[in-house]
Amino acid sequence: MELIDKDALVAELERLVSNGKLKCQQAQENNDHESYVAWSEHIATCGKILSFLDTLEVIDPYEQCIQYSSIEDGIKAHAETYSFNIESELFNQLTKEQQALWRKEIEQACISGGDAGYSLAKDTRYKENLEVKEADLEKKINLWFDYGFPNDEELLDYIKETAKHFFELGLKAQKGEEV
Repeated sequence: MELIDKDALVAELERLVSNGKLKCQQAQENNDHESYVAWSEHIATCGKILSFLDTLEVIDPYEQCIQYSSIEDGIKAHAETYSFNIESELFNQLTKEQQALWRKEIEQACISGGDAGYSLAKDTRYKENLEVKEADLEKKINLWFDYGFPNDEELLDYIKETAKHFFELGLKAQKGEEV
């Protein structure tokens, strides 16, 4: 999804209004009533759009998301926020020391869950973590042949098998397995 810069849109509409006013003045000087009405409507339409744009709040998507220095820091920040905002009837019955311990334990559980999720997402033993990579490999091989290499089916199969072999070898090396 591509967004339009509000300031650039406003500037363009203001330019159109300014141009429209000039054309309106020229039409009036030439006694061209039809052109005058058309340009007046043009100015009014641009004015309505500008008025509408003034009601819109511009939200920078990057200001809403914090960039952490690492995934681990992001998980810890989430855990801290989560433990602070969790609702519980029991929580208010605890002493301040017990509440602090409660939050600490919830943070640890959240961090553990985040770490486990991150590890699972990277784990190459799960088919869904490999499918994208294998599909990308297939796409790259096909692109390679599209650039003028001979389209010999037997050669294509040999190259695919060779590429997959080295791809799997790289995955094993990444997991620390013997290659």
